[in-house]
Amino acid sequence: MDNREKQVRFVHEALVVMGVLALLCFVCRLWPILLLVILGVLIAAVRMVFLAAKKVETVEPMPAPQPQPIPVPTETDVKALAYSVILRRITELVAAEYPEARWVWEAPNAKALFETGADLFVLLNRAGGYRRAKVNIHNLQVLGIEYETAAEPANPEPEPEEPEQPGENEKESLKLIAFEWAEAHIFELNTRCNEAIGQNLSELLIYADELPAKESWEDVCGELVRAGLEDACCVPEGIKINLTQ
Repeated sequence: MDNREKQVRFVHEALVVMGVLALLCFVCRLWPILLLVILGVLIAAVRMVFLAAKKVETVEPMPAPQPQPIPVPTETDVKALAYSVILRRITELVAAEYPEARWVWEAPNAKALFETGADLFVLLNRAGGYRRAKVNIHNLQVLGIEYETAAEPANPEPEPEEPEQPGENEKESLKLIAFEWAEAHIFELNTRCNEAIGQNLSELLIYADELPAKESWEDVCGELVRAGLEDACCVPEGIKINLTQ
């Protein structure tokens, strides 16, 4: 019981006592004392009303939530975005010259070479013969591609054409699907990996509903490793990227 409740109880008891006293004074015709008792009753009643009134508490408004600051892109983010744009640009330039051509990086560490500014080369097939091409990059932009035709013997002998195996077309199609998927999602995956590392996670799982056909998952893993995600492997649920490397 706090101090306020004690005062209310005391005033209530005082009102009861003074009421009994006023009744006795009225019966005994003690008018002067009766007037004093009535005055005391009035004072006690006012005090009772004052104590019984509820104290209005001012509720302070909750502070408005501060908007989260937009993270400033780092140099790594810019290079990752530029690398994905370069992949798309190379595909467009090769397709413009040789619509049926397929290309891969000559060096497995092409992304690291790109970040250091070294020369980059690609290998092609179905481009009028086996070719090697140099990718001219300046200020994170592809300026063009210089094709190098493979050396041919002076008197080339015609080789018998071998019937194309059905499985080879399917494998190349899966590799192309994997390449296009990795090219379109590499920047998003880099961002998700950075967020997962910030949350102290050791791995990132790409679920099956995000991926292309299951037959292409192995090729997708290869493309992710080629793009800089060093440890990517297939699991029943999809593709797992190990972030502890």
